Amino acid sequence: MENSVTHIPGTHRNLRAKILLIALISLFFQQWSYAQIPDSLFIAANKDYQKADYNGAVEKYTEILDMGYISPELYNNLGNAYYRLGYIAPTILAYERASVLAPSDKEIQHNLSMARRLTSDNIIPLGQSLTVRVVNSVVSLFTASWWAILTAVFTWAMLIFFAIYLYGRSTSMKRWAFYVFAGCLISGAISYGFHLTAKKQLSDNPYAIVTEENINVKSEPSTSGGDVFSLHEGTKVEIEESLNTWHKIRLADGKIGWVPAGSIEKI
Repeated sequence: MENSVTHIPGTHRNLRAKILLIALISLFFQQWSYAQIPDSLFIAANKDYQKADYNGAVEKYTEILDMGYISPELYNNLGNAYYRLGYIAPTILAYERASVLAPSDKEIQHNLSMARRLTSDNIIPLGQSLTVRVVNSVVSLFTASWWAILTAVFTWAMLIFFAIYLYGRSTSMKRWAFYVFAGCLISGAISYGFHLTAKKQLSDNPYAIVTEENINVKSEPSTSGGDVFSLHEGTKVEIEESLNTWHKIRLADGKIGWVPAGSIEKI
């Protein structure tokens, strides 16, 4: 008599469901670990600032950044420390990075406005398009870290309702759990998209700050190029193109020119 393998209905389906459940759990812990704050070092940096040890505060805030953690509060505090030390470009650079992460934060915008008064270039910016303003306003509702936490919350909710869908006893319960699971899945995907957008606004930001005390903007990427205009420390520019050791920049008022790459630092 030939041996036969008995097929158990639903075995493969349950296996796929368990694999998906494990994947969701992994995503949850990945997002949660990202959102954690290095509290002890951050508190120590704040204490240094309160004791007027601004160099120590800058060192610790920078160490947190080197660990890969970013937040508007961190950059804002770093800007405060640089401001106390009298460093114009680093101050504005830190506040600008904080503003990218939280453009609607009143304290950050106030600090950035005060820091910009330290610059000597008077540039009247052109208005932003409606689309840019809408996207920035939505993303600015939360920081990148909080978008990550929100994603983790939706992921945790997905785990719960997916488990109910798998092991629920009644058809109506399974149907209800599936709809909630789908809603959490969509909401989690949207919040994760905003999280990535907030991070990308910082990492792929085309803007930069002039770090040299004074630079002559050239008409071409060469020291022999003619001087178009001059810029001073702390002025914000947009990088349009890079060629070897030169950047083509555009000012907020539309002026363009070339500057050495080492004379500006990306936001």
